Amino acid sequence: STTEFTVSKPSFIGKTINNLLFYRNRLIMVSDENVIMSRPGDFFNFWPKSAITYTATDVIDLSVSSEYPAIIYDGISVNAGILLFSPNKQFMLTTDSDVLSPLTAKINSVSNYNYNYTTNPFSLGTTVGFLDNAGANSRFFEMTSVLREGEPVVVEQTRPVPELLPKDLTLVADSRENNIILFGTKNQDTVYGYRYFNTTNQRVQSSWFKWKLSGTLQYHCMLDDSYYAVVRNVGQQDVIQRFDITLDDTTSFITADDINYRIHFDNYSKLESISLTYDEPTNLTTFTLPSGYNSSNQLAAYQQIDDNGLGSYRVATLVSGTTYSLPGDFSSGCYLGYLFDMEVKLPSI
Repeated sequence: STTEFTVSKPSFIGKTINNLLFYRNRLIMVSDENVIMSRPGDFFNFWPKSAITYTATDVIDLSVSSEYPAIIYDGISVNAGILLFSPNKQFMLTTDSDVLSPLTAKINSVSNYNYNYTTNPFSLGTTVGFLDNAGANSRFFEMTSVLREGEPVVVEQTRPVPELLPKDLTLVADSRENNIILFGTKNQDTVYGYRYFNTTNQRVQSSWFKWKLSGTLQYHCMLDDSYYAVVRNVGQQDVIQRFDITLDDTTSFITADDINYRIHFDNYSKLESISLTYDEPTNLTTFTLPSGYNSSNQLAAYQQIDDNGLGSYRVATLVSGTTYSLPGDFSSGCYLGYLFDMEVKLPSI
């Protein structure tokens, strides 16, 4: 078209598009050291309206300025603008005007921290977190006071546990409502978590933990008050697992003495009496393994004895194929899941 000869092409043409962002009703493409914003409301139009003059609704195409190569891989929207991340520098795309246009948009350098570009920056509500894997272990940094003018405050939250996070983290899942962030690596079975709690301007809780999944992690995310993980178990079978971060209407309890006790099994589900067969001479209850239970972890079942007791659990034994047995009479129904070990380390003074 005539436009291709009168104005320059978008700078992502012929280059790799590293990520897609959205800000002020504009679709943003980050490619190499450039940030290219579409026309507002017209997300797939990256050409100006006129070749003679600029208008407020024209495409915005800017490049970052740095003494080192600064390829932009990701960004996150904050109150002051778009916080952009390169492997060793952070920038702010903002404007001094009420209108974001080619004449008012600008990119400023705000900090110089290493950034693991295989992950994504994430929001902690009013602050921004990101990972650095420049050393032998990953480090988690939290950026506060991200303003249009001035330098932000950056705090390393992994300082108490400098050797906890592995270097090759690739997956991040966060829940601002539940104050929890989970880090993982594809094809690894351990997830690392950070739990925090703020009151007014003070952080009163800052703790770390890790979970070992029943298989290797393929992907994970937070949705509402639940953590979802795609886990690959024995036989290359992928299973979607859900973990309740907080109690809700679907959470199962064992009730005794008018007190609700949670079930401490990994990936537990309820087996109804119709799926359980009790043989009195052998004192064994047999059942067919439900779908999704193909991990090599130890299976066990829990049964509530009566309203005044918490009951007991029994380890499941493989009979043949997908048939398992439990010692005792579980024919009235039980909860099936994996046993797990729990360990708490208290800091020493």
